[in-house]
Amino acid sequence: MNRRQYLAVSTAALSGLAGCLGDTEYTISSVETEDDSHPLALDVTVVDRDIEIESPGRLDITLRNTGTQDLSIKNTGVWPLGVLGLVSAGDSGSLDILLLTDEYAEVDTVEIRPNGANKDNAPLTGTLEAGESIERQYELIGRRVSGAGTYTLQGYFDEVPLSYRTGENTDWVAYHPTVTVTLTEQSVLS
Repeated sequence: MNRRQYLAVSTAALSGLAGCLGDTEYTISSVETEDDSHPLALDVTVVDRDIEIESPGRLDITLRNTGTQDLSIKNTGVWPLGVLGLVSAGDSGSLDILLLTDEYAEVDTVEIRPNGANKDNAPLTGTLEAGESIERQYELIGRRVSGAGTYTLQGYFDEVPLSYRTGENTDWVAYHPTVTVTLTEQSVLS
């Protein structure tokens, strides 16, 4: 290899490495859920804590009907949890983080782009039977995270991710679970 080739290869390698070192990686350091008086419960379990350049962090989110009656669930996007996101709980200047799931690719009501998303506002309704639960896995992609901090889980487009009711003649009740997710920066060089 002559000197010119060596310099070209070295420059390209260092440029690529500099790009990787410039990306911040994060860790899901905690997830906390608060119980409320609804007949629904939301369980959030961390599957993969590390939000790395090449690998997303993962959360399993389970919606449970803890009541004794079947519930009608209404939302938009993907049934039953809709399009979820994390919103900065503080004043850190962080933007919303879109949570991704494989279900988005299976429906025509949600369109995900590299820097955004669209959803159809047509209501989706289904039944969650007494004692039944539905689990979905969501990913946190590093390039969508704008900073470390504490975030609250909510609908990405609408603050309330879903509504429910018991029976046909009752009013819809907004369900807004209290879930906080804390992200911390991790060293790329570790």
